[in-house]
Amino acid sequence: MSVAIRPAGVLVALVATAALGALSQVPYTSERGSDAYVRLAWRARGERVETCRRLPPEELAKIPAHMRREEVCEGHVVPYRLLVTVDGVTAAQESVASKGARADRPLYVFLEIPVAPGRHRLGVAFARIGAIPAGERERGTLPERLDLDTVVSLGPRQVALVTYDEDRARLILKGYGTPNAP
Repeated sequence: MSVAIRPAGVLVALVATAALGALSQVPYTSERGSDAYVRLAWRARGERVETCRRLPPEELAKIPAHMRREEVCEGHVVPYRLLVTVDGVTAAQESVASKGARADRPLYVFLEIPVAPGRHRLGVAFARIGAIPAGERERGTLPERLDLDTVVSLGPRQVALVTYDEDRARLILKGYGTPNAP
């Protein structure tokens, strides 16, 4: 019985190889259309706000000795509002908040907006939601507000990338399009 299976297996392998060879000759285009894209992508450490309180002796007594701290602090990273306009029309508007069990992770922005090829006025505003209580602030955090207002020319399937430059603390435009001064 195993002798009859071998020629059948070889025949199946040959047919599969021939079919794969034939399929590899079929023309394929991967075009997603002729749109251009504005992509926003960055990661930044937001402003961390902490509220601390001293524990009274009776509350400290309930905590195991190895976990006792006289002061307990709870905090979160302040959320930001993202607003994107293309030619004066709102293309995206959303709140960007920190993730994680303690809401202490960096802020992440990733958004892709399709636009018609051509010249467009692009506006991006990334602003802190709410005021920060007086107190010490972390170094290297985002400014209260970031703005980008520029004109960009994009061809079909080109991408203009808006990202955050941490060294200069501002939004910058990169990509295949040709940015023009406003």
